[in-house]
Amino acid sequence: MSFIKEDDGFVHVRGAREHNLKNISLSIPRGALVVFTGVSGSGKSSLAFGTLYAEAQRRYLESVSPYARRLFHQMAVPQVDEITGLPPAVALQQQRGSPSTRSSVGSVTTLSNLMRMLYSRAGDYPAGQSILYAESFSTNTPQGACPNCHGLGLIYEITEKTMVPDDSLSIRERAIASWPTAWQGQNLRDILITLGYNVDIPWKQLSRKDRDWILFTEEKPTVPVYAGFTHAEVKKSHPKKGRAELYGYVFRRKGLPASYFF
Repeated sequence: MSFIKEDDGFVHVRGAREHNLKNISLSIPRGALVVFTGVSGSGKSSLAFGTLYAEAQRRYLESVSPYARRLFHQMAVPQVDEITGLPPAVALQQQRGSPSTRSSVGSVTTLSNLMRMLYSRAGDYPAGQSILYAESFSTNTPQGACPNCHGLGLIYEITEKTMVPDDSLSIRERAIASWPTAWQGQNLRDILITLGYNVDIPWKQLSRKDRDWILFTEEKPTVPVYAGFTHAEVKKSHPKKGRAELYGYVFRRKGLPASYFF
């Protein structure tokens, strides 16, 4: 049983044994800037993060559902006899992170997890709106991410100009700069020849309908591929008696350069 009042303005730690701490007891003033100093290995982090923050987090997570706890990196229960007067705590640890394009101050420090929990549980909802899970307030989850930018905050659009920077070139002259330069690019060209497209005229002379189909179609036609044949030679050939080496189809994910599979 503790004989120390929790409202005396101090955080009282008794019998801390986390990591290299040896049964440490101390009182830390609340509402003040407190600094732990000492040589490397003296137990500064063990006291600040492994004991005080770990206990504050444990107490907080006891108040939320098991489903919500998975949002947090949970620390181990600290080795300590007793801590009293401990308020809710946030830890900004000194560590090297690997932020991505989705990272923010909130996600790197995990403060955003706490804010999402607050919005989910304590926010005011419009009439008829059911309570949302914390994930609904995160841009990094399918539930909360913008369906257009997918949480990145930017939308990347591929246009004809980016894929065909020089429309005076023909397809055979690599007008479609976004296509691969080696085997795959050659097969994409051969597929177009089989489909009846003229790959030897400047790109700008192709009709708008043909240009849009070549760059943006979602169709998946299956055609024989005649490597090295011209359009006239392909017309004279037949899969059963010609020199069809591969059967392939043009496959495209919307907004991306065509890919070839066989």
